[in-house]
Amino acid sequence: MSDLIYRVFLDNEADLVNDIIHQLKQSTSRHYMALEWDVLLRRVESMVAYFLISLRGTPDQFVRYASEMAEERIAEGYSINEILMVLGILEEKSWAIIVEGMPREGQVRCLSRVTGTIGAVKEKLPGIYVAHLEKLEQEAAVR
Repeated sequence: MSDLIYRVFLDNEADLVNDIIHQLKQSTSRHYMALEWDVLLRRVESMVAYFLISLRGTPDQFVRYASEMAEERIAEGYSINEILMVLGILEEKSWAIIVEGMPREGQVRCLSRVTGTIGAVKEKLPGIYVAHLEKLEQEAAVR
């Protein structure tokens, strides 16, 4: 099943990237609205590429990548809600790809895979945010 879901997503990769970018640019997030198109494109393409790799194997690489991405974005001033927005859009669009492109008998397993993979990242976000706050407090205490 992992080869089939990977192929279905690979066939829809460009549309997935474009849909995510479009929704981010239409959002109320000042960060995503102001981000240059080529920067956002590179970031979304990278996220989707790691996500596709996770669909073929284990979620580990995507979870590692997305966690690092979250650390970078939080350090840039993005809120957890903005990071969750990206993951939510990825999940929503992924569900649509599965429902439209996968045989009905495999959909539940594929939906569970997508939700589990993205959920693993969502579970790490509070810890990443708290670590960032602690780092800021330590830096402030040194000053």
